[in-house]
Amino acid sequence: MGLRSAALLLILPGCLSAQVRGLRTFYRERCAVCHGVDGTGRGPNGVRLGGRNLTDARWQARQEDAALVASILKGLGAMPGFGRQLTEPEARRLVAEVLHPMAARKKT
Repeated sequence: MGLRSAALLLILPGCLSAQVRGLRTFYRERCAVCHGVDGTGRGPNGVRLGGRNLTDARWQARQEDAALVASILKGLGAMPGFGRQLTEPEARRLVAEVLHPMAARKKT
């Protein structure tokens, strides 16, 4: 890696692909503020902005993955879109590897 590339990585950390940082890290950095680290919707801004409880298995079962991906990329309500930070395949992986397991882990 050249000096110019290293400088860009230091200046533009928000532009790195979520693949590089990891989708769980992306969730913690961008989503947990509303949805909570555990996905319950109790993040610092979750109550005020209506952060969805992602651990609700019934709600998740009614959602199409394509609709969740579209919401992640384009935004929905108070939620901003993350289409500049995530590719569509990364958003699909976020749904499959981070969001769906939240409902499966919920203690009943």
